[in-house]
Amino acid sequence: MQPLDEIKKYSETVCEQIRWKKAHPVIGEEIENHLCDQRDAYICEGQEEETATRNAIIQMGDAVAVGMALDKTHKPKPQWALIILALLLMVIGAGASYLTDTPGDTRGSFSIFPYIAAAAVFFITYFLDFSILGKYPKQTYYFVLVIGVLGVLQSSRIIGRAWFVLGPYSVSLAYLSLIFPLTYSLFLYAMRNKGVRGILFCGLGYLPYAVILLLIPSITGFIMFTLTAFILLGIAVARGWFGVSKKTGMLLVLLPVACSAGLTCIWFFQNAYRISRLSTLLNPYSDPRGYQIVLIRELMSNAAFIGKGSVPRQYGENVLSMSYFGNDFILTTMAHQWGWAAFFGVVMIFTAFSVLGFLYVSRQKSVLGSMVSMAILLTFIMQTVIYIAGNLGYGLLSVLSLPLVSYGKAALLINSGLIGFMLSVFRTGDIMKDSYKPYTKKGSFIAYEDGKLIINFKG
Repeated sequence: MQPLDEIKKYSETVCEQIRWKKAHPVIGEEIENHLCDQRDAYICEGQEEETATRNAIIQMGDAVAVGMALDKTHKPKPQWALIILALLLMVIGAGASYLTDTPGDTRGSFSIFPYIAAAAVFFITYFLDFSILGKYPKQTYYFVLVIGVLGVLQSSRIIGRAWFVLGPYSVSLAYLSLIFPLTYSLFLYAMRNKGVRGILFCGLGYLPYAVILLLIPSITGFIMFTLTAFILLGIAVARGWFGVSKKTGMLLVLLPVACSAGLTCIWFFQNAYRISRLSTLLNPYSDPRGYQIVLIRELMSNAAFIGKGSVPRQYGENVLSMSYFGNDFILTTMAHQWGWAAFFGVVMIFTAFSVLGFLYVSRQKSVLGSMVSMAILLTFIMQTVIYIAGNLGYGLLSVLSLPLVSYGKAALLINSGLIGFMLSVFRTGDIMKDSYKPYTKKGSFIAYEDGKLIINFKG
């Protein structure tokens, strides 16, 4: 048997003992590299290749024993805390929707089915191999782009916003803003290692999604997607995933950010309605259109710490049955019905989920795992912050949903699928490997790349 065949045979025997098959390629490569390095060291000492290979294998140890030891450490790592928190949020959402549902309510009767379906979607995506996304990143980006374009072209306008209507079912196209960050992160992943050209293409890749969100229009979705896209791009540049210097990369990122911020300000302050909405938020008592904001603030100010709060006499006891107290103001309703303790309890669960999420995102070693999990986590956090602000009566942006809690079927299912994918990254991301080229100054004498110290004598 040839020396190289002996090494491969040893590696295969080790991997046969490891039940997690997805880890076999990574472990096999590491073992083969280690054996080759040790063999080369023995050859440098004067041994023949066959002898050196045999000694390297002997030093490594019995293949079966090594494989059994690795099997104990290489296995999927379910993040039970995040799984429990996610399911707890679904239970809270189902419970709050059931307890606040009233006969004849304009929201319709409560059904547990959407939350059961959401839990099913969550576990399906959780057990899927997230690396599938990395095999077709650009195709996924373009597929979702086509869906967005067709959705806008075939949509119906309801209260000035695009909806896709099919018989008795309707879905707001604003929920595309929950999917766009994920598919944009895949486009960014596809552009890694492409230098300045890759960064420029990422900038161009941002535009179609942004235009679709403005055509819907969903200003909340546009701002969420824009912030997420530039944060992801900035992280990729800072970590050297494009293979360019950080200064050059950041300049390419910050210039369009500054331009976008300036154009957004101009766009905002040229519209009288948006200016009036801002002034209404700042002083809702001065404008009849601030009725809803005043109502929310007064309900929150009259909420008890524990137990049901009082309703100002001018509103009447049935104020919470109004249509806009459905999915958009669950936290306001909870605070009024059960007190600030319920409100802060839910907020603390979201906070714990977000903090743990950032902790696990920071531990991801692969570009794909980092981009996918960060895109989903940022989407989750931005939705939550906007929702909480709106439920306190201080929201400038319209709420989309409270992830995993809101009763709206489309948003509930989308968020459940996204969170499932994120936890799939945390479960198996440790053995995910992908390549990027760290930046090295051209002509530098010493460079460090892929764990190797490179000395360039040619200059």
